[in-house]
Amino acid sequence: MKHTRLAFCRFCLSFAAMVAVFFVSTGVALAGNTDFKLERLCSNGSCSSEQSVNDFRDLSKAYASILAPMHFQPASTLGQAGFEIGVESKMSFSTEDASYWKAINKNEGATSADGKYAAPDVFATVQLHMRKGLPFSFEVEGVFNWLANSEVFYVGAGLRWAFTEGWWFMPDISVRAHVGTLMGAPQLSLINVNMDIAASYTWGLGGIVSITPYAGYSLLTAWASSRPLQLGIDETGRSIEDVFRKVTHHMSRGFVGLELKGDYFVFGVEGEFGAQVMSLGLKVGANF
Repeated sequence: MKHTRLAFCRFCLSFAAMVAVFFVSTGVALAGNTDFKLERLCSNGSCSSEQSVNDFRDLSKAYASILAPMHFQPASTLGQAGFEIGVESKMSFSTEDASYWKAINKNEGATSADGKYAAPDVFATVQLHMRKGLPFSFEVEGVFNWLANSEVFYVGAGLRWAFTEGWWFMPDISVRAHVGTLMGAPQLSLINVNMDIAASYTWGLGGIVSITPYAGYSLLTAWASSRPLQLGIDETGRSIEDVFRKVTHHMSRGFVGLELKGDYFVFGVEGEFGAQVMSLGLKVGANF
């Protein structure tokens, strides 16, 4: 019991330190620079033009990838009695400047001669990640994610199975299914479904800590649509409304990471690589 209380106190201090460092290093404020207004993608009182539809498709695809949680776990599970809680910081970078970025608050009022607008230098998220081990090498997880400089949140849950865990000299291999949705974005409806496979191998270091490199592949499927958008007033004084209809995205992403674990604490780093967005993440957590 004494060790558990000590571990919990240390975790609380680590949590506070990480959040403080994150806020200072990224200059986070509730300014809303990464919030967006989808009506900026529409023109002439309509959201049905080919350019508008393509811009909505690309913008929703980028946000689906930015808000999707990173893997941040090796293929091995925590064991039937295991529980872990972690704080994770994710930095995502867009690989392109494009017309759809005019929807974000950062580009409000900006003009571009060639129709291209710059994405923010970095999309930063802070994530609370909880994992609980189950019998037969299964594990459940819950995720709460906030996009910095915005009012946007992401909540999700997942189930993972490490089907080769404990097989002699073989690496651990796991499959995971995760589903999540967007909150705090009144104009956008977004649902993410993530399927991935990962492999890892653990080495002990002096009987004190273990180090586990891991890598894997992730297939992210997202469904996005808009709620009614106010586009202005017509000559009769009536409000002009339109919507972006549902679009479906399929995104392939690869990831590599390294986890260092002690008796009560876990630290990790992970990189994620996709066609439109690339991400780097750090993790600090406690396990019981």
